Formats: sequence, structure tokens, C-alpha cells
Amino acid sequence: MRILHLRGKKRMRIKVKLYAAVRDIVGVKEETLEFGDGTTVSALLEDYIRRFPQIGRYRDHLILSVNKEYGAPARVLRDGDEVSFLPPVSGG
Repeated sequence: MRILHLRGKKRMRIKVKLYAAVRDIVGVKEETLEFGDGTTVSALLEDYIRRFPQIGRYRDHLILSVNKEYGAPARVLRDGDEVSFLPPVSGG
């Protein structure tokens, strides 16, 4: 379990679902991570880019959803939230 931004803050668990190219980069389709209270969608994305730099190429095109709704970068995550990384898809 990965821990981000704790420093004395209350811990919360977030389920992260990964799709398409992001899933291929990370190597799993979902994981549960532990964060400190007050972590934002943007901080979660930056943590993934730090751990998996290849995700950075999708930064401007990724859609992140929180509990199946658009997850604005400044949105503060809460214990039990489910975040999905939805990279761009192509096809015809």
C-alpha cells in the first residue's frame, strides 16, 4: 500500500482504477492506496507521474473521475473514494 502526504494527518484509503494505456504502464487494473487527509485529485495524479513517468505524456489528455463523476484537479479526496484514470482512446 502506498502512502502519500501523511505527516500527522488522518489516513484515508482510495481505490484507483486504471484503464487502457495507463493500466499497461502501471501493470495492474486497480489498487488501493493510503493517503493523508486533504489529498487532491491533482496530487494523486502527480504521485502516479512520479512513480511512472510514462504517464506524464497523457497528463493533458487524462480524465480522472471520482466516484464516477468528473474529478476536478482541486477536488479533495475522501476516505473510500474511487478514482478512475481514463486515458484518451482512438479508434474508428
